[in-house]
Amino acid sequence: MSGPSFGDEVRDLRSQRGWSQRQLAKRIGARNSGALCRVEKGERNPTPELADALDVALDAGGRLIALAAATHESDIETVGPAAQRSMEFAEWASGLPTGSLGVESVIYELGRIAISYVHDKPQPLFEDLQRLRDRQWQLLRARPAAGVRRELLFTAGVTVVLLAQVTGNLGDPRAAMQQALAAKALAAKAGHPGLQSWVSGTQALIAEWGGNPVAAYDFACQASALAPAGEQLTRVAALQARCAARLGRADDARAAITRALHAGEWVGGPDEVGAFGGVLRFPTAKLAYYAGSTYRLIGDGGLAERYGLEAITSYTAGPAHEYSYGDAAIARTDVAIARVHRGEFEGAGDVLVPVLDLPVGQRISPVCVGLRAVERSLQSVQSGRASSAAQLSKEIARFTTTPTALP
Repeated sequence: MSGPSFGDEVRDLRSQRGWSQRQLAKRIGARNSGALCRVEKGERNPTPELADALDVALDAGGRLIALAAATHESDIETVGPAAQRSMEFAEWASGLPTGSLGVESVIYELGRIAISYVHDKPQPLFEDLQRLRDRQWQLLRARPAAGVRRELLFTAGVTVVLLAQVTGNLGDPRAAMQQALAAKALAAKAGHPGLQSWVSGTQALIAEWGGNPVAAYDFACQASALAPAGEQLTRVAALQARCAARLGRADDARAAITRALHAGEWVGGPDEVGAFGGVLRFPTAKLAYYAGSTYRLIGDGGLAERYGLEAITSYTAGPAHEYSYGDAAIARTDVAIARVHRGEFEGAGDVLVPVLDLPVGQRISPVCVGLRAVERSLQSVQSGRASSAAQLSKEIARFTTTPTALP
């Protein structure tokens, strides 16, 4: 890599300010200067979080972040192919079908990404998913045996539907729908109705957040025709409920959310899609969030607040790795809207504090849509523009006008 290394640049910037390693470590909140010393010497590569912190502390204007990314890419160029060659060697030496170890590695990586999805920033996940998609494309081009090919088509479909969802979160519904169409084709080629149902449900989400509730409802109905019992059936019914609510069909929305709540009582295990975990599951906390949104959209503020708070509590009390910052944030906007319509502006502001504190990298498009809905509610209520309402409007405007999670 030409030019200064990451460690060289950190040392130069630190020296320009007359800081010791210990002083810089203190400024970025590190317990000691040991890790910083190893980074400067080139003995350790920086994590994205460390690069971000150092870039801010040293006022590097993004240079350190770019250098860290280049270092990471350089490592991938060397390490990734070495691992691939080892798997190819092991398949040859063991007489395993071509691509069989590749499938196992893909399944592991998909599970990692699906679990990380609910709490990580979308941009790194987007990049990981692209690399994983290209790896599977390469494996399929090697013309593996029929069983391996079917597994690869299935995992490729899961990978691309996650690309569709993260693309929507990054604020591009057109590109998200194109990714979903690709995922649907792969699911059909794999002959996997459960994955086809999940993809149709994701298309419903993309259309819904893209402002097309009619198409969203149609996609949800397509998903319903193929959904296996359990969490997928719960997800589909919840999607139908929310989409019907957006269309002003209150009775259909109530009926669908009742079906979803009943389906949510399923005690069996996840299907093949849900087995990856994380964002490919539909837990009770997510069902409560969907129920809260549905009731908010049909004007039932009491039930909207009840289910929204249930979702927030479930996510907060659950394991940290299962906490979905996006779902919890949107549930908070539903609760806030219910409180605004009761004139409880301070209560609305209180419930939105964690949302308004989200870092830029997590300000995904659906969260911004939810906050804009809160602002519309504030404008529609004859509050005499109470000071608490006015302050909340200013904070929402600051959040929604800041660049979102797009690269």
